[in-house]
Amino acid sequence: MDDKSRNSKGSSGSDEIRVIEEIVEGYWICPNCEAKNRGAEQQCDACGAIRSENVQFHCDSDAPVITDEEELKKAKAGPDWVCQFCSNTSPSSSPNCTGCGSARDSGKKRAVKEIPPGGAPAQKGPVPPKAPAPPMPAALKIGCGIIALLFLIFSFLSCRETPDKIEITENQWTRVIERSEYKTVQESAWQNEVPQAAIRLSSNREIRDYKQIPDGFENVQESYTEKVKIGEDKVEDGKIDLGNGRFQVKYKMVPKYKDEQRTRTVRQQKFRKEPIYDEKVTYNIDRWLDITPVELKGTQDDPKWPDAGVIKNTPPQVGDVSEKARRETYVINAKRLSDGKEHEIKKMRDKELTFEQFMKLRKGTQWDAIFSGLGDLREIKLDQAAK
Repeated sequence: MDDKSRNSKGSSGSDEIRVIEEIVEGYWICPNCEAKNRGAEQQCDACGAIRSENVQFHCDSDAPVITDEEELKKAKAGPDWVCQFCSNTSPSSSPNCTGCGSARDSGKKRAVKEIPPGGAPAQKGPVPPKAPAPPMPAALKIGCGIIALLFLIFSFLSCRETPDKIEITENQWTRVIERSEYKTVQESAWQNEVPQAAIRLSSNREIRDYKQIPDGFENVQESYTEKVKIGEDKVEDGKIDLGNGRFQVKYKMVPKYKDEQRTRTVRQQKFRKEPIYDEKVTYNIDRWLDITPVELKGTQDDPKWPDAGVIKNTPPQVGDVSEKARRETYVINAKRLSDGKEHEIKKMRDKELTFEQFMKLRKGTQWDAIFSGLGDLREIKLDQAAK
């Protein structure tokens, strides 16, 4: 095994990737009987056929490492040479062909090949076409078709509009007024936050905050994570076919680590808490506060607003009442004359019913209406009643 002198270091300087090289023995397959033979063998052990120049050498990931000094010398001596008469390959140290005995004078050498990690170099040529996607199962096709059909039916019915007649069967209205009242309330705040209009009642000295004061040093236990090397991964980084049945394999020895939790003693600044005092003030102040809304409901009577009980002075005085907001809701129930189905109507075409619409749609009146294909009431023709 040969250790390369170069190392690859990480940014910390302690992580090293060693590069090593090993000489291993490959094998070849006899083209005559397909027997597997050691790479160094010149003839097939099974049938005696010569190892011609067309025979390729192979190398498994678990190929035996050559450690014997004599065998290493043979491996490093160079590629075999090819006899021009019988095509047999002979060791570079042999002056005569081991097959037919011819002199080496005009023999050529087997090629020395570099093989990248993962196997033989990629062959240049057209990219093979992608395999066609597997056909969709019949059951899935049917399921998708049914879903698409249902969606189309739903869309058609939603868009389709059908005229019909309705009769108003019930009216309901609700009107609400939200209110606020001017009241005196008791509150508390720090003296720099008291409103200008407040009437002070009392004050008290209280802790408002704390400040950290340095108070020497102390030894404390601190947890930390440290990477610990537990070994190396041997990763192949390419090989060279030496042309004589042996291979020179390069490996990267990549360090393996695990995280370990450890503790250490550190010197740490110590602090004490010192209170910061301030004046907390209790005071009265007049504010507008929400009170219970007033509400009025009805059916056939005309909608009207409830009495909000407004009391207004300038400037405001305690006990004054003001309106904040008004809300009104109108609901009608209608029967579809073709099937007798009842519909509760709060909106038409996604808009809330107005007071003017509600006053027209009184109980007992009949109207032309538009329904969707799904049976939802969309619009009432308010320009004229049904005849």
